[in-house]
Amino acid sequence: MIFAPPVVGAKERVASLNLCSDLLLLQYLPHDQIAGLTRQASDPTMSPLADKAVLLPNFTATPEHLVKAQADILLMTQGHAPRIIGKEINKITLGYPGTLQYWPDSLALLRDAGLPIEASEVAKARGMINKIAGIFTDKPRVLVLAPRWFGLGSDHLAMQWLTMAGAQPWREIDGWSMKLNPEALIMDPPDMIILESHGPHPSLATKLLDERLMRKLAQLGTKFVASSPKYWTCPGPWSIPWLQQVQTLWATQ
Repeated sequence: MIFAPPVVGAKERVASLNLCSDLLLLQYLPHDQIAGLTRQASDPTMSPLADKAVLLPNFTATPEHLVKAQADILLMTQGHAPRIIGKEINKITLGYPGTLQYWPDSLALLRDAGLPIEASEVAKARGMINKIAGIFTDKPRVLVLAPRWFGLGSDHLAMQWLTMAGAQPWREIDGWSMKLNPEALIMDPPDMIILESHGPHPSLATKLLDERLMRKLAQLGTKFVASSPKYWTCPGPWSIPWLQQVQTLWATQ
């Protein structure tokens, strides 16, 4: 993880080139210091803070946009280093958002780089992750069903959150996803299926389970929950209420 130069001014304006760093800026930085965000940040199907993001400019990493946004600092993701010409700009590179610790680790990096983030916020983020450990006391076997008959694997952030909270993967599959078939669900029904939901439009994952199959699984004891991936795509405080809501639905259905 690299940031350059090592210290930046506390009142400089910051822009982001990644949805996850967009959300950290929206959550933790005064909005008058945010020079620009990606378009994804204001998309309510992708961003849990879209209502805040629509009030701020969005842009791309072109010299024209950077000049117009008057950005002094650019947040980038590891492996994403666009060639920026025509403007001197400081760059902070965050790690890839592939684990729950991306949230507090990124806050610590931003604080070390001089952005106005209190040390207590870093500790609070770590504490919030630890606090949800084991809230699924009866350890249900959970499948998160994505479009095109893919189930999310153990390395996926949604499953990382769920297992941290005490749930068990329906299948112990390392990696990001696994191909499914309806017969496997009937032969070994999950305790809970979380269906990816994308706003008011019907989810492809929901369409996969027709009424007959859902009725059969329900008879076998499976519970169904619809959730938007915007709560787990980028680790942050918005993920905690989502987990608590899923746990409540599991306990009360």
